Amino acid sequence: MEIIEYFSCDNKNHWLDELRKCNWPAGKFLSSLITENKIYETLGTNTIIPMLVDGGNLVSFCTLAKWDEIQPTKLTPWIGFVYTYPEYRGHHYAGMLLKYAESIAGIMGMEYVYISTDHIGLYEKYGYEFFEIAKTINDEESKIYRKSLKECDKKYGDIEKAKIVSYWKNNTEQIAYCGFSCNHCFLGKWCGGCRSNFNVCSYSTCFMDGNCPNAMCAKEKKIDGCYNCSEILSCNVGFYGSGNDSIACKAQAIFISKHGKEALINTLNELHKNYDFKKIQEILGVDLEKALEILESEYIKLQK
Repeated sequence: MEIIEYFSCDNKNHWLDELRKCNWPAGKFLSSLITENKIYETLGTNTIIPMLVDGGNLVSFCTLAKWDEIQPTKLTPWIGFVYTYPEYRGHHYAGMLLKYAESIAGIMGMEYVYISTDHIGLYEKYGYEFFEIAKTINDEESKIYRKSLKECDKKYGDIEKAKIVSYWKNNTEQIAYCGFSCNHCFLGKWCGGCRSNFNVCSYSTCFMDGNCPNAMCAKEKKIDGCYNCSEILSCNVGFYGSGNDSIACKAQAIFISKHGKEALINTLNELHKNYDFKKIQEILGVDLEKALEILESEYIKLQK
């Protein structure tokens, strides 16, 4: 048996068919959210679905998400939709999924993970403690349990999260809406990119809904990114208004508007060869004209 994550796995159609075999109403609701592409608006960005599988058979599944049935709430993240198929029960397989979800939440810096349930004596076996009673979106009372993540296996979480990030990086555009190259970001190993469904960009997480203003603005204007906007030079939206760090970002976006994305990637690769730095801001500085001069200079060298 092994644990795979639905959105970053191969053969999603097969596993969705397996999920649809679940007769539990909540399980059917989960499969409908996937089918109708409503899971992220319902459970929040970066939702994952860990699945314990035995060959081609789905044994058990759950979700790790920003929200669950207790809404609105400031509590996050939530483990929900915990289910083991009848023929596999009695072996504590759900506990394997809980450990997986807890480790991912722990490596993402969460202090607690929460579960909403009517069960008594089930999740206590896995270290959960009763926290409070709250109203669900259906205006029903539910018990909330939580578990501290201080002792979770973060090494395990780091490995599993890296698999998810790797999938999204290999399958999603890695130039951010703002102009940053996600593959050159010093936090790149944590995030699948702001265009992916595993966007944990350190800037976007500053917002309750996880939506970066630059990304939202580009989508509203129906452009690929800020580099396609005629107002970029004077723009102070989102990250562009965040202070000195924004200069390097805007310089890259302007560079893309002139030379294209591939030229930026090649230029950044060259900068990394020639200089020792973690953040591109260390090289491009806080002056827009000078930052553009540096990028242009490296680009010209590549043309020779």
